[in-house]
Amino acid sequence: MRTAYATGDLLPGLPTADGALADAKEVHRDLAAGQPLWVARDAGRLVGTVRAVRVTPELWEIRRLAVDPTCRRTGAATTLVHRLEAAAAAAGAREVALDAVVERGNPAFYARLGYRTVRHFGAADKPLSEVHMRRALGARLMPVPHDAAPVGPGLLLEWRAVAGGTSCWSRLLASGEQVPAHPKAIGADFWPGATSAELAMVQRALTCHDGGESGGAGGETLFVRPAVAVDAFCRPRQRHPRLLAWWRRPPARTSVAV
Repeated sequence: MRTAYATGDLLPGLPTADGALADAKEVHRDLAAGQPLWVARDAGRLVGTVRAVRVTPELWEIRRLAVDPTCRRTGAATTLVHRLEAAAAAAGAREVALDAVVERGNPAFYARLGYRTVRHFGAADKPLSEVHMRRALGARLMPVPHDAAPVGPGLLLEWRAVAGGTSCWSRLLASGEQVPAHPKAIGADFWPGATSAELAMVQRALTCHDGGESGGAGGETLFVRPAVAVDAFCRPRQRHPRLLAWWRRPPARTSVAV
């Protein structure tokens, strides 16, 4: 588990993941409390694990899904989640839930397994953005979008990979307004309820602190480097605690224009 959580973040420079600091006592506490645990093995070698927390008889939560870095993209993580879901359904649960960190790239994986984002919030112990996701058991397994556009009012930042670097488009959304994501967008941030004063503050930070240049179009800031080298893209809550990373697409890791 520690090995899995120490590597694999979508974006660089993030605070150490809690799972990378876990110890055997944490696992034993869950087992002593009656919480179930599953492991995956490959030719006898332990390559993955996941635990469940039975919040209520109708709701289970996923805890500490971890796969050895050498065995990623083999289906081990998906199999572990499906085993947990099957056990939850057999016990009478109706939903499985989880919290995932946007900047680490985890929501995209769970969205492919049918988990829908129902709430965005800032992590209490780290300057990171999290989503609460849920899946109704018994429903047909269908991938769901994890990159839905936020609904105003508030401040929207949309990040795109462009030739020669990265662009960030910033604007205020009116109450009830929703702007579909650009096809080439690799991420979006949102500050719920922000006003023109916050918009100006963020735009100044993008140019003065992050080294961007105001573009020819209103609200655009240009960076002559990939998004993963722009601190505001990797850690937006360091600009302000209420500026949440709303979603990140996996191509953000390479940040090349397509």
